[in-house]
Amino acid sequence: MIFATPIIAIAGLLATIIPIAMHFFFRRRKKPIEWAAMDLLLQAIRQTTRRRRLEKLALLVLRCLVVLLAGIAIAGPLLQNDNKKDLSTPNASRELVLIIDDGISQQTVCEGNESFLKSRANAIAAIDELQPGDRVGLLLAAGARQLVWPPTTDIAAARSTLVATQVSDTPSDIAGTIEITSDATRSLGVVSEFRRGSIAQNLKNNISTPNQQKILLTPPSQVEVNNIQIVSFESQAKGPLSPKNGAPLRIKLRREGGRLSATQSQISIISDDNSLLSLSYDWKEGQVEAVLDGTKIIQAERRTEVAVRAEIIQKDAQPADNSRFTIISTTNTMTVGIIDRTPINGSDETIGSDVAVGAWVQRALCPTSDAGIETELIEPTAITTQRCRGLDAAIVLRPDAIDSAGWAVLLQAVKLGLIVVVVPPPQPSSGVWQDIFLRAFDLGWSISREPIHSDPPLTLRQSDTPHKLLLQLSSELQELIQPISVSQWFNVSIPINRGETIFAMENNAPFLVRGTTDGSRGSVLFFAAPPELGWTNLPAKPLMVPLFQELIRQSVTQVEQGRQMSVGSDRMPNTIPGAIGLKIVLGREGVVADEQRVISVDPNGTLSQPITLPGVYTAIDGSNKPIGWIVANIDPSAASTQPTSPEEITGEFKNSSIISGDTNFVNGVTLTPSNPTQTTDQTNPFKQDTPVARAFQGTSLAVWFFSALLLLLLCETWLARRSSMGAITTQIAREKL
Repeated sequence: MIFATPIIAIAGLLATIIPIAMHFFFRRRKKPIEWAAMDLLLQAIRQTTRRRRLEKLALLVLRCLVVLLAGIAIAGPLLQNDNKKDLSTPNASRELVLIIDDGISQQTVCEGNESFLKSRANAIAAIDELQPGDRVGLLLAAGARQLVWPPTTDIAAARSTLVATQVSDTPSDIAGTIEITSDATRSLGVVSEFRRGSIAQNLKNNISTPNQQKILLTPPSQVEVNNIQIVSFESQAKGPLSPKNGAPLRIKLRREGGRLSATQSQISIISDDNSLLSLSYDWKEGQVEAVLDGTKIIQAERRTEVAVRAEIIQKDAQPADNSRFTIISTTNTMTVGIIDRTPINGSDETIGSDVAVGAWVQRALCPTSDAGIETELIEPTAITTQRCRGLDAAIVLRPDAIDSAGWAVLLQAVKLGLIVVVVPPPQPSSGVWQDIFLRAFDLGWSISREPIHSDPPLTLRQSDTPHKLLLQLSSELQELIQPISVSQWFNVSIPINRGETIFAMENNAPFLVRGTTDGSRGSVLFFAAPPELGWTNLPAKPLMVPLFQELIRQSVTQVEQGRQMSVGSDRMPNTIPGAIGLKIVLGREGVVADEQRVISVDPNGTLSQPITLPGVYTAIDGSNKPIGWIVANIDPSAASTQPTSPEEITGEFKNSSIISGDTNFVNGVTLTPSNPTQTTDQTNPFKQDTPVARAFQGTSLAVWFFSALLLLLLCETWLARRSSMGAITTQIAREKL
């Protein structure tokens, strides 16, 4: 004997504890009261004590059996037949397990019909083939979610639940969904059009499916459709944005389809203040990718980030990838703290070795009054969390004057997104600042205690590929570094995968390096030589200003880009201190979002539920004030509309086969149908090849168990009446007479 729902049978078994507990905990405790005829009654009770105890024990057993039989009857007991017998036994209970692909690729519109609606109709048609007593289990591929699980005999409820299901913007994870069923069923069906976006997650993560299951797949669609994707959309502004100059934006497009003809794409760029920018691009025949630039004018009085959406106006086969979101920072200035004991005199125009390092750095950061960078002088002994709050970057010119507590404060600031640039002191130092600095940040580097001298000075090595922080200077970088020479420097050793060299000298010794600490949003940069003429001629050369400008601006930009996440994710890429929730502020055109709904966020950045809608979200604190933002976009590869071949699909899912009209799938074994001439019903591809596991071959015993339960209830009622105090009193009275 087996059960259709074993968990209910187990629950019934465990529930037998209830009457046992009630028997022991609710027994009456009577206080004896002596009276004249007490001896006569005690003598009568002693004569019936044994019988009464047996009756109570029998009553307890009956009550336990009532609970147990109720659980067994509800669990659907079945008398299992021999599996070698004919599997077409009319009374055999069947199990249908389907995975319905509701991922973003299923939003593809082909020949006027959405892929998901066709797949859902096929799944409903398969459910309609089931008979009373059969079971159905339904799972959704987007995010590997359970829709009706474990399988249930309530077929009507499962069907209604599926009818109400809608397609999502989350990538399909068919392999992950199959893993949910691996221990629960021997066979299942996957309902999808299997465009390339449906298996993008498998290809990206190199996922393989379990071998022990038989997987039946609907045929992949072979119809090619034309589609234009917005692959990326980002602000080209690095650092502060001057409203009068506008915000430079870049959009990357990609086309899919069979015949890519010459056409024009119209794109609108809309911000959260409803201002509009229209762009267009003329495609050439056969062209696949394109880059489109534009400038968005921002209101002069705007002082907060601007949420922006780029959207393709023309309709195509995949509406989900026609929009993308980004943020434009409107901060008027970036704030850089200069940690130094030397007063900064920005008006000092003296050129020579007597110019302090702080003055050189000040001039590089603020070459003009409207450079967009403000500096603050911070004493090395006055580094506090409050002082670091509001800084975008900190340049340490006196590392030898910072104690362990000061470095600990800077470490915490780096974890929250601060950029720290460390410059060696130009004068000899008696301290061991290298050890304290490296110990605080745990970078794994080593820095020599004494500087290394070279005569003649060394030049910087030229590289064919500039570092990503200096891409804006790529066209003139080789010319800028050519005159730079270094006569003194500290030797820096960097283990593999513990940092990167931005500039190196001709002897391959690092001149400028960059590293990050575990779990940090910010980064640490280190100059092997201070920008002072006694060490290097960098301060007096044209590279000085653009080098410091780009290092700060690009590093800060990378911190901001760390707040990008994909739809379907339930974890923020970087935590925002103090954030308790996310609220959408700008979404897709035509999609109504509940602006009052807040997605809760725990201190580790984990969301209470995955983000299901693309858009710009603001992070709020306990007082409902915005303290940051998150941009959620779809994964373009998961939205791909390109067809896949049957061979490619069966290769992705082991032990799988495509539905055809000449096979029938029963209990994990492929059999020849009784009527070979019968063809597949085109409205229900599962009709001839239904992935229905005859998991329970036998007759239902529920009726017999319910009958036994009724009989036990009658016996329990009679015995409870007999054992009641009234019955006992009557019996005693009769015996006295």
